[in-house]
Amino acid sequence: MGDTSLASMILDRAVRYGSRRVFLHKRGSSWEDISWQQFGDQIVSAARGLADLGFQPGDRLAILADNRPEWPLLDLACLYLGGVDVPLYLTSPPDDLAYILNDAGASVLAVAGDDQRQKVAQIASEVPSLKQLIHLDADSAPDIGLPNHLTALSLTDLLASGERGTEPAQPVPDPGLATIIYTSGTTGRPKGVMLSHTNMLANAEDATAVLPLNEEDLLLSFLPLSHGFERTGGLYTSLRAGGTIAYGGGIASLTDDLAAVRPTILCCVPRVLERVYQHLLGERENAPFVKQKILSWALEVGRSVGRVRTAGTAALPFPLSLQHSLADRLVFRALRSALGGRIRFLVSGGAPLNADLACFFYGAGIPVYEGYGLTEAGPVVACNTPDRNRVGSVGTPLPQVSVRIADDGEVCVRGPNVMAGYYNRPEDTAAALDTEGWLHTGDIGALDAQGFLTITDRKKDLLITSQGENVAPQPIEGRFRQEPLIEEACLIGDQRPYLTILLVPDRAFVEIMANTHGVSGEWPAVLDHPTIRALFRQCFETVNDSLPRHAQPRQFALLAEPFSQASNELTPTLKVKRRTVLQTRRAEIDGMYPDQQ
Repeated sequence: MGDTSLASMILDRAVRYGSRRVFLHKRGSSWEDISWQQFGDQIVSAARGLADLGFQPGDRLAILADNRPEWPLLDLACLYLGGVDVPLYLTSPPDDLAYILNDAGASVLAVAGDDQRQKVAQIASEVPSLKQLIHLDADSAPDIGLPNHLTALSLTDLLASGERGTEPAQPVPDPGLATIIYTSGTTGRPKGVMLSHTNMLANAEDATAVLPLNEEDLLLSFLPLSHGFERTGGLYTSLRAGGTIAYGGGIASLTDDLAAVRPTILCCVPRVLERVYQHLLGERENAPFVKQKILSWALEVGRSVGRVRTAGTAALPFPLSLQHSLADRLVFRALRSALGGRIRFLVSGGAPLNADLACFFYGAGIPVYEGYGLTEAGPVVACNTPDRNRVGSVGTPLPQVSVRIADDGEVCVRGPNVMAGYYNRPEDTAAALDTEGWLHTGDIGALDAQGFLTITDRKKDLLITSQGENVAPQPIEGRFRQEPLIEEACLIGDQRPYLTILLVPDRAFVEIMANTHGVSGEWPAVLDHPTIRALFRQCFETVNDSLPRHAQPRQFALLAEPFSQASNELTPTLKVKRRTVLQTRRAEIDGMYPDQQ
């Protein structure tokens, strides 16, 4: 059975690997295995169960569930039948879910979790195309008060129905469209990106060609499967390589899951790595004087070793090698142990990764390979690899992908990974895809002579002050996020007379500093204390001194409440939605421009 579709690719591996483990998943407090053979049999049974419900090629099946084996099971059962699945974000409010389900014309919705069921109950009457609800985490369908046009059953019942059936005997060959992924985006209403089996198969094929994945690898999946990066990188690519995927409790239980699963591979976003690093900084500030000095020294040794190794130098200078051996025994082994102790490498995507941070992890024995992509490109465009790694870049284009830089600096992409277009959006499709098949990404970047791609900013994210200054916000925000006091930053200044910045404090670190300086009280009062304000003012001025004059914000505001997905201020990969923040944090922003009141 060839890889003509995603379902046939996975079923081929199920035959090849048989009794080997494909999934490790957490049920309550214990972890359970699923074999390749079991998974393959379940895909066929679920597909036949869907067919028995009348699901046909081209029909839409939406999935609203956390990361769990049932997610890829329903995904691949849908694709087996030539259906089109529509992944949904758990953080989406009910009105957004209704919009997406109606726009896609979904007839079946697979759901897990009481919170998500409550959302479905709220909107079910507003989605007339929905005919069937499948509960992924219940032995029988719970009564949630559905309208008459919608019936429900459990996954257990669906599988039982499919086990009695015999058709279809094989996946639909070369079925075309596979999924419509609605981009969360940082601006505007979500658009449905149409990706084919060919798009995602090409991406998985390229990823396994350039990254040293193998059958012994175990990947802990904690980014949402509804996002293209985790779907293609953390699911299809890992399965194509024959590895095992573990599903725990997501980011909320990541520390415990790492210790329990001991993965060899992780797909992550820079914010996760920044939090690990900031935890080390917090540990340093809370430690006795001698340990503080050891940690500060080890952090610098790690960065130095990482810079040497990622520059391609054959061997470390002897004095640095000795320092690294000592730092490894004192600090780095414990860090690797906190990540499970078996990590071979991390793949970082979804947002720019700070180069110094990447060097530190590399020096600590945890290589981080930064990549770049977007949903519209399947999603991966380029990636650093063990053979070709340049910190500060997003690597070289994947084997089947072509990249060129337009005259205005925009990154353009062409290849079998590029989407067919936006669903029901012909004008948006024409704006993104030119007549030669080049996808205009909206990102600004550069290609060097060795083919390494660097992304500098979003084309539409440039801030233009009322003085006419063009400012790229991401490098500035990234510089502020390097400071241990700061968890997140959002630069403000478009059509304003000068730049300002919203700062989200790293609460754990600030509380350590507050305790050190004898400051106590409720969190807002701590942030407003003169001593703490002085620490942030010093940090603000230090960062500003490192920036060009035109890029220096004049004022800052500290946010007691961090940005969140619940308030729609963050995307699922934890990028700040600037347009939303301009509305949700209007009072704090206006306070930095008193002359405009």
